[in-house]
Amino acid sequence: MRARFGYLYDRVLIPADVYPATPALHTIGIANLLVTTAALPDPTAAALTELLLTRADRLIPAEAAGTQFLDERALIGTDGLSLHPGAARVYRRHHG
Repeated sequence: MRARFGYLYDRVLIPADVYPATPALHTIGIANLLVTTAALPDPTAAALTELLLTRADRLIPAEAAGTQFLDERALIGTDGLSLHPGAARVYRRHHG
């Protein structure tokens, strides 16, 4: 899928036993983007980014653990779309 459609698809590992008695296996993942306009106030974008960076575990339902993830690669994988300045500032504070 990635070879045919590019960045839209990614290889994702589902850990063993996420589903009962199932070994680890790879599947297809698709990124989700939180998109806004430049008109969103910087403090609001910063607060949303802070939430995603520090509380992602609280945003994912227990039954989806291991199949949903928010990591630094996913948070900035915007394929050419600019990060909002408020979001970029928080990301730099956490990851340089």
